[in-house]
Parts: sequence; structure tokens; C-alpha cells
Amino acid sequence: MPKTSNRSNLIALALVVVVALIIGYVLLHKRSEPPVATVAPPQKPTLDITQALAVAADTIDPANEGRQIALNGDLGVKTPATDSQLGITADAIMLLRYAEMLQWQERCTGGKDCTYQQVWSPQLISSAKFHEPEGHKNPDRLPLTSGRFSSTDVRLGAFKVDAGVLGNYRLDESLKIKPLPFKVSSAQLPSNLATTFRDYNGALYAGDPEHRKVGDVRVSYRIIPATKVDLVGIQRGDRLIVQKSGASAAPPPPPPAPSGGT
Repeated sequence: MPKTSNRSNLIALALVVVVALIIGYVLLHKRSEPPVATVAPPQKPTLDITQALAVAADTIDPANEGRQIALNGDLGVKTPATDSQLGITADAIMLLRYAEMLQWQERCTGGKDCTYQQVWSPQLISSAKFHEPEGHKNPDRLPLTSGRFSSTDVRLGAFKVDAGVLGNYRLDESLKIKPLPFKVSSAQLPSNLATTFRDYNGALYAGDPEHRKVGDVRVSYRIIPATKVDLVGIQRGDRLIVQKSGASAAPPPPPPAPSGGT
């Protein structure tokens, strides 16, 4: 056998031995390394109402800082809830504006036979894809949308409470506050808007309610009033960080249409 062939075989064998040694070294050191500890993500503390400390609402005890406390009493609204866009205010935890526009709605059966009717809707209904767009065109935008406006200063005794949280948890077992109708009039509006809206059964109407047409807008309000409550939360300074303790919160139901028809 030629010497060059033997030399090639020896070189190949040496390379195999070197690679095997390297792999063995890596595996040996990998086994000797301590296992990496996995850290579970921190979980939000749950509120155990049974462990909440019952305290009087009229004084704040610094010793309870960071503790779960239970309070009861009458809520007080120090700053009215305000719809800054329309200037409507209410001595309430939250003011709920419900705005609707009269629009065309298409209903088709079998994809061909379509009928059209005018409906009140808080959402924009696009008429661009109507089968019969002629004579059934809707406006391209909503001049006014629905909204929620919280008081910036709600108190339970000496404690400040987040009005937005109370609004979200109003259907909680510990806070049964339901929205109530709130009548408004065009006299409450700024002068530049008072000429746009007219009074309509405790609501506001942009257009002629006696001769309705697509594009008319009506606006009604509800409030979440201040009332007697039982709250559980965390004391942070002079604030009570209210925590939900029962049934799931639900968005405010739409107020009924002002009387006078749909």
C-alpha cells in the first residue's frame, strides 16, 4: 500500500479521535453544571374579604398602610362628573352619555331581496356596500359618540375613591349601584351648541323630531349616583384602592330611548 494512503488514514483517524474527545468533554461539563432554576412569574395578590380589617371611614390610621380594609358609609361627590364636550355636569360618581344617529339599515334575504329602514344606532352604519345605495346614503361620520365621564373627587369618609373603578364595579356584589336616567336640557349647553340641539323628553335632539331624517342625532344621559356602600380595598395614603370582590363587572347597559317613538 502506498505511504500517502497510510498517512491519510492516520490523519483521518486522528481527527475522529479529537472530535470524540471534544464532544465527551462538552457533555461531561454540561452534566456537572447545576440546573437553572426557573422562576415563576409573580402573581397578583388576591383579595380575601374575610381577612379585611373593618375600620371606620371617618379617620385614616397610618398603621393600616398597605393593608386590606373594609369600609362602609355614604359616598360623597366633591367634584361633579362633567361631559366637557357638551358642558353637562352631574353630582354623581359617573356621567354616561349615550349618542345615537338616525341611519339607513339594509336587510336582505337570499342576498337579493333587500329592504331599507331608518334606525337609531350609536355605531356608524356604512352604506357604501348597500345593494341599492341610491336614496339610502348614510353620513360618513358620527358627529358625536357615546362616552363615560367620572368625577375627579369621590370620598368615602376621609378616604378618596377612584370613581372610574366604582363605575366599573357597580354591579359587584358589594357595590350595587345601577345607572339612573338623568334629564338634561339645551339650556345647560354652551351657547355655540344650544342652537344645534333642542329639548326632547329629557334628552337632546339635533334636528327636527317631528320631521325626522337620516343624520339626526339624539343624546341622552344616565348617572351612577353616590349612595351608601360597603367597600373592601387596600389603604394607600388617603386613598382606598377598591378591589373587586364578587360578580364580574359589566359595561353600562344602554339607556332606553327617549319616549316619543323609536
